[in-house]
Amino acid sequence: MGDTAPIGMEELRRLRTSPLWDELDEPARKALLDLLAKEIADEQTFLIEFQRIRRQHPSLRRMLRKYLAGRGTTERAVLEQAQPAPDTDAEVVPQDLAGAASPDRRFLNLSLTWPISRRVVPHDWLLGAGARYHLRLDIGDLGRDSLLRDSARPLPDDALPHMDDGGRGDWLQITVLSEDFLVPDRRHAMFLPLDGHAYVCPCPPGGRHVCRPEHRGRYVWIPVTAPDGPRSEASLRVTVAYRGNLLQSATVRSRVAEREAPAGGSLSGEVDFTLTSGFLGLDDLPSRDAAIRVSRGYDGALVVDVDGGDRPVSTFWLTEAQIEGALSRARTVLTDVHATRAVPPEKPGDKWIPPLDRLGADNAKSAAEFRDDLWRLAAVGWDLLHLLAPVPAQRAALRDRLREPATIQICRQQGQPLMFPWALVYDIPVDTGDSPVYCEAGLEQARNGDGGGSGGAGRTCPDSARHTRNTVCPYGFWGFRHAIEQPTSRKDRGTLPLRAGRGLGAPHMTVGRALTLPRADLAEQHLVSLRAQFGAANVRDCDSRESLLEELFRAGQDCVYFYCHGRRQEDAADRTGATVLEIGNGERVKPADISARMTETSGGDRTTGAGGTTSADRTTGADGTTGADGAKGWRDWEENAPLVFLNGCHTTDDTPGTWLTFVDVFSSLGASGVIGTEISVGQNFAGEVAQSFWRHFLAGLTVGESLHRVRAELLGKGNLLGLAYTAYCCADLRLSRP
Repeated sequence: MGDTAPIGMEELRRLRTSPLWDELDEPARKALLDLLAKEIADEQTFLIEFQRIRRQHPSLRRMLRKYLAGRGTTERAVLEQAQPAPDTDAEVVPQDLAGAASPDRRFLNLSLTWPISRRVVPHDWLLGAGARYHLRLDIGDLGRDSLLRDSARPLPDDALPHMDDGGRGDWLQITVLSEDFLVPDRRHAMFLPLDGHAYVCPCPPGGRHVCRPEHRGRYVWIPVTAPDGPRSEASLRVTVAYRGNLLQSATVRSRVAEREAPAGGSLSGEVDFTLTSGFLGLDDLPSRDAAIRVSRGYDGALVVDVDGGDRPVSTFWLTEAQIEGALSRARTVLTDVHATRAVPPEKPGDKWIPPLDRLGADNAKSAAEFRDDLWRLAAVGWDLLHLLAPVPAQRAALRDRLREPATIQICRQQGQPLMFPWALVYDIPVDTGDSPVYCEAGLEQARNGDGGGSGGAGRTCPDSARHTRNTVCPYGFWGFRHAIEQPTSRKDRGTLPLRAGRGLGAPHMTVGRALTLPRADLAEQHLVSLRAQFGAANVRDCDSRESLLEELFRAGQDCVYFYCHGRRQEDAADRTGATVLEIGNGERVKPADISARMTETSGGDRTTGAGGTTSADRTTGADGTTGADGAKGWRDWEENAPLVFLNGCHTTDDTPGTWLTFVDVFSSLGASGVIGTEISVGQNFAGEVAQSFWRHFLAGLTVGESLHRVRAELLGKGNLLGLAYTAYCCADLRLSRP
């Protein structure tokens, strides 16, 4: 049997008696013993289960490398021998890579070359206006001449969980976009085998390989033409996608002169987004229908690339003024339809008139108000779509791609502060000079609460085929029809989290709450409801700044919930626009405060205590939990990946001037996701949203499904404010279970 499955059941039993078995850690040994206890008769099924365990346990991967090295073979050879026979007798090794050693780690490499000689253009070369070049792309060893050498992120030693071509690898999609260079408007395919270098071939992407080795090559060659005039900086963007997920993106920048010159240039590249560090966990990533990439441009502008899954749809630039204007108008209208504006005193002695809630006691609105709100918000949403797709053909392509309920992935470049109101985008044409035409079928479905159905049920209007200009329907808004996920860049932080919390029975919740909320009775009722949902013993109530910061870094975080005020900085000297959270009696917590504790617990800034101990040495409690000065607290966040819910005013509505946000800080700490409000919300309304969300999330629904259910329930009351909540995580994130 060793000829067909060298790492089969019998051989694994022999390994159990080998000295190498002692090199495995306890979780790996237990997983293998459980596998052997199943007594799987089918070797192929056994191999699949074995590969799954191997991916999860680094100690097993290390042991296998030693074992296979002693046999004079490799893990790739072992895995390939156990796969079904290919449709062709061709080897899965490109001809130009034959005999080359397989790299232990794989990188995305980019180089600019001359088209005839294919020699690499030196990094200090000044490009010529209108000159033709080739962008050379490969995945394998880190190239000495790669423009990404200083920022490249390697694939880890463990083999990728391949799914295509009978389990021999994965098809990746490469796209190049630029407003400066002339680039082909198409997608390029590359195949990533079990290990070793990726390659290109003439086989249709997604299918089985029928090509021969001599038909395969290591590089993707993409023709690019420099701008037809001098530029102080010209750039192009490269994305690598897998099943619609934008895995990694990079930007290449250069200088362009009238003529080429061997000096004075500055060719450079940077990896600026990584969905999952090292391309880990690809088999767990669900397919995505569209991806939107947000990156930096010139003079503070942002570049937004809209990818329709099978082809680019549009690329546009947003200036700082456009961003601020779009955000301000959208949030103003969303707020105005639910509350009056505060009136400041006109002269000394006058009273400040606070905003008045336009919602009823049950957070509902009348049918007439609901229709008026929809029309006002639809006009704003149509303007937002114009920013995303300014050309009619682009809007048509985007509408065609997203006609049915879809999952849209928003990929924000690391450190990029744009928080666009994607949920408010409305893709039915609106002419405010004419009267609205209300879609009765869509309104009826919304009133009946049918939008809370599972899957795609209730996400699309039953009469959508009749939608024309000025049709007003709730399902014209992206937030009601689609699932919109905004995962943060996972650069150097492992896989994209799909589970939140420890999965050790009843989940725990840490609550940071304010004692200055207008209605103390509502606050107490809300806490009673949370204790009923999670269990009184599992809710940790923190009503002071210090108790909250200490609790955040104790072990055992599953869910973290802020029920408080979120305010802008009032310090005139601080023009960052950063948000602060008010805990207890007006005590403020800034993103930088949490970042400081995180830095301290990481061991980077150790401080010496009275007993000579350092911050990383201190522990409290017999259960191994630690305070804010314990390094274990940060590690627990990375291991447990809790979900954070910021249920306060202005907690994620960042502007271009925001330098540090709670979203980025909690993500860096290890949170699996962050949910926050885009605008000010009333206390009664905030409580209903949170209780509804936690009810669905605790019942096993994903974040995307739970948020959709909340919006659908509110929509049934004529309330559109569910669109004000944004989730910064994978839409398929769900609570861990034992």
